[in-house]
Amino acid sequence: MVMKKLRTKEQIFYNKRGKPKSVLIDYKVYKEMLEIIEDSKCVMIIKERKDEPTIEFEKLKDELKKDRLL
Repeated sequence: MVMKKLRTKEQIFYNKRGKPKSVLIDYKVYKEMLEIIEDSKCVMIIKERKDEPTIEFEKLKDELKKDRLL
């Protein structure tokens, strides 16, 4: 997966002890970050399931109809 570098002028807010507490970022950057996270989750699911047995599409449709899910 290719990740483009996200550029933003973030603002970091600190607590009384000087430790980072929160970050204010541009909404566009936030949306891009969410997309990257979602894509990475999809990749993880695909990798986890790559060795699972497959089922023919028609058989899957029949099973879904039988279970009244289709």
